[in-house]
Amino acid sequence: MVAVVQRLDPSTDRALLVDLIIGLVPETKSRRALANKLQKRPGLLTGAGARGTPMVIRLIDALLSHGVTGVVAPPCPFCHRDVSLSRGHEGLRCCKSCWDRIHAKPCARCGTITQMARRTLEGQSLCDACARTEPALLEPCDTCGRMRLPSRRRDGLVICHACCAPPLATCSECGKGKPCHFVDTAAPLCKNCSANRRAQPCSRCGQQRVVHTRTSSGEALCKTCGSVGLCAGCGRERPIRARTEAGDMCQTCYKNDPLSHRQCNRCGVLGPLHRFGLCAICAWPDVITRLLAGPGGQVRADLEPVRAALTTIDARAGLNWVARARTQQMLSALASGSGPISHAVLDQLTPSAATAHLRTILVEQAVLPPRDEGLAGLEQAVKRRISRVHDPVDRKILQSYATWHHLRRLRAIASRRRVTQDQVVYACNALTAAAALLNWLHERNQHLATCTQDDIDEWLGIDAFSRSRGFVAWAVSRGHAKDIKIPPFNNTPVRRVFNDHDQRWALARQLLHDDSMVLDDRVAGLLVLLYAQRAARITQLTIDHITINDNAVELTLGQTPIVVPDAFADLLEALVNDRQVSNASRPEENTWLYPAARLGQPLASRTLLQRLRAIGIQPTLGRNTALMQMAAEMPPAVLNKLLGISLDRATRWTQEAGSSRSGYAAEVARRSRQD
Repeated sequence: MVAVVQRLDPSTDRALLVDLIIGLVPETKSRRALANKLQKRPGLLTGAGARGTPMVIRLIDALLSHGVTGVVAPPCPFCHRDVSLSRGHEGLRCCKSCWDRIHAKPCARCGTITQMARRTLEGQSLCDACARTEPALLEPCDTCGRMRLPSRRRDGLVICHACCAPPLATCSECGKGKPCHFVDTAAPLCKNCSANRRAQPCSRCGQQRVVHTRTSSGEALCKTCGSVGLCAGCGRERPIRARTEAGDMCQTCYKNDPLSHRQCNRCGVLGPLHRFGLCAICAWPDVITRLLAGPGGQVRADLEPVRAALTTIDARAGLNWVARARTQQMLSALASGSGPISHAVLDQLTPSAATAHLRTILVEQAVLPPRDEGLAGLEQAVKRRISRVHDPVDRKILQSYATWHHLRRLRAIASRRRVTQDQVVYACNALTAAAALLNWLHERNQHLATCTQDDIDEWLGIDAFSRSRGFVAWAVSRGHAKDIKIPPFNNTPVRRVFNDHDQRWALARQLLHDDSMVLDDRVAGLLVLLYAQRAARITQLTIDHITINDNAVELTLGQTPIVVPDAFADLLEALVNDRQVSNASRPEENTWLYPAARLGQPLASRTLLQRLRAIGIQPTLGRNTALMQMAAEMPPAVLNKLLGISLDRATRWTQEAGSSRSGYAAEVARRSRQD
């Protein structure tokens, strides 16, 4: 960051910049994130700061206050005024006036489009004028006794706005007649002038700001720095949510503290309230009904199954899900649509993550039929890749290739088992290469029918990995092309194994006996080291693959179950019990041994690989070493039945391991004929 600033003003003292930046951003992680933003976009300091984060705006203000030249304060991107950019909208920093104008809403009572002041008990937005006349919101003021809108609650007393506001007087600073403090003195001050006078250098960030609070030694702290402190609950340095007799507490600790519990206005349960005096369980049906309601305020009949399905999920998890703006946009688009809900309707909604979560809930509650999401995603990817082909004739050829080669094969696989991510990625890569080849020929005013081997050889200089080889072979076999072929890519696998085979057993012993590791990772690591399982295969295991008997635990990886050793059996049994307990409240949910955070889906294989590497397991080396040793000791047929790998692959492994079993029968037959 110092280098970025000194490129703008080389005369700036480096020590001054270091002290300024450390004082402004005391946390190392935040400084690193800010440095990455400035390195990627140095223009943030020269007028494009509105596209930065609040920390970038604070850095610009600090640099300007210290006289650094070359730094330009960004104007508001909406009104183009040189004002403070204290708000954020659509990834841009803007002024408060523009933010208020953009987020203005119609009042439910008078229809005036303005900033909302309060909400009714039903959740309707009210402007300030209507809120003051809403009977359900009025309470008797403990100071004047009138029924007014509460403005402040202090020591159990309700105080209205009139009793809170200071009396009118002429400000001694600006000379205007306003509500002023210190009216009983010779120098009354209005709110704005009082705030400006109270501005002092913050003892933590060094900026001239209004004093928000002070340290125990009396040093001034601004609002940003003063809101961070040592939490009495967790003992970490975090933003303070509440100050209790036990000490300052962060948001998480305060939620779990009994002091934050209130009585729900609907069910009477004592606990944290979500909104409008309701607990999360009572508020969740109202929230989801409001989000799914159409222009008339009613949920259309086609969306009633969706509303009923959403009300069955955990209330707190659901409230956190719909709190995201993208989720609300997706539900609003669903509410404004028409017709019954189907997978095709959900495919048109964005964002994909929110839609995928909604789809999983609807499938779980039998609102929608289950489908293979990997195959469905491939079908959408096929449409996108076909649309990239310029020539209509070539587009039709690619459509036939995708339908009758890849989709037909994967649909047959999906009828027996779930399509894996690797299979989907392979098909997508093949279609991408095929579309690129067709477009390349089209740019040369050629087609598959006129393509020659010289053209293909020239193309191989672009597609070095020959991912279009399958498409070319299919086109020749179907008569779309003649006398062309792509040789197979020289991709001879290199079987890297541990240099010391004892390293494999040392890692296995560590996983068996080290209770400090997560149980899921220990079991996955042992499946790699002992049974040569790939991460993609491990994530497809369910509780049904493990059979717990009185005397032994059996693991089914292929056709024949394997009796696992006692030490590993204890870990498997503990993992199965853990999964059964977690699924006790949802017996209809599928029983993946490694479930993902999204309901009904297994853990992604890349996630499991990252977790294994984090505990010191190298999946490729561990699996190769285990498979090489077993291939040297077992025939291919046994490997096929026990581990679930194909017979051809098992044969290749036994040959690479130096086993002579595969050629033993042929050698005996030759000897018999010679005799």
